[in-house]
Amino acid sequence: MQHKLTIIVTFLTIVCMVAEVGAQSVEQNQTSKEAEISAPKDTTEIDTNDSTKTEPEVIAYYFHTTYRCVSCKKIEAYSREAIENGFAEELKNGTLKFESINIDEEENKHFAKDYQLYTKSLVICDMEIGKQVQWKNLEKVWQLLGDKEKFIKYVRDEINNYLKES
Repeated sequence: MQHKLTIIVTFLTIVCMVAEVGAQSVEQNQTSKEAEISAPKDTTEIDTNDSTKTEPEVIAYYFHTTYRCVSCKKIEAYSREAIENGFAEELKNGTLKFESINIDEEENKHFAKDYQLYTKSLVICDMEIGKQVQWKNLEKVWQLLGDKEKFIKYVRDEINNYLKES
């Protein structure tokens, strides 16, 4: 069973990568104005306007490209659900922050190198006084995509570990 799951995850990763390369080829043929219209900025941040906020202790980043397959969108949705429903107080008081970042945008391209990204990824970062001290790519999100309950538990457990360390 584990072997079949590994094959499926590998296949989905390859499909996403091939689709991404194709989308990038199409994108290069468009004018910059057309690209701006068809691919709006997406740096969505779960945020509340609470004046008691401090520097976040943990940041969860969902990194994606302009083109996203169904699985990639599902990873973001499950991640967002796990964080919003599991850490409402931490989001409100600012100890946890969630951001969705398009690494195809020029100002975000450095993240691919910074976090050694090779596909869409959920990365959690431990912060101290505004500086990153450690980070982890939650690579199992791809393997757990078929089981929403396990996916959400995995994300929450990993974030809880980072919050406890902070």
